[in-house]
Amino acid sequence: MFNKLILSAAAASLFAVCASAICPGYDYGVAQASTGVYQVFDDSCNVIQEVNSQTPCNGGVLDCTSAPNFTGLHLNGVKYDCSPDGNADSCNGHAIQVCCLNKKSQSQTPQDGQKAKDSGVKKPNFRRRF
Repeated sequence: MFNKLILSAAAASLFAVCASAICPGYDYGVAQASTGVYQVFDDSCNVIQEVNSQTPCNGGVLDCTSAPNFTGLHLNGVKYDCSPDGNADSCNGHAIQVCCLNKKSQSQTPQDGQKAKDSGVKKPNFRRRF
C-alpha cells in the first residue's frame, strides 16, 4: 500500500514537470487575472506583460473584438495572432483564454531538417556531358 502511494506521487510529480506548455505550439497565452487585469504568460507561467484596464482593447497591447475576445497581441514590436485553443491550460489559477502565435517567424525560419525557402536566385545548372 505504501509503495503504491509513493509510486502515485512520483508519477504525478513527473507528469506535472512534463506538462508545462500552457498553449502547446504557441508562443504566449492570455488570461484575465482579475477585473480589469489581463496577463500574458509564457510556457513557464511567467508574466511577460500585464494590461491594467477596463478596456484592454484600446491600450495597444491587445487587439480584440471585445474583451475577452482577443485576436492579437503586440510585444516588443512583434505582432502575434491569438485564438482560443482547446488544449490551453491555466497559470496561477487563471484559465488561459487565448493562445498567441507569431506566424511570420514560424514560416520564415526553417525548422530542423527543413530547407530554407528559395531566395529567387538561380543557381547554375551544371550537367555532366558524356
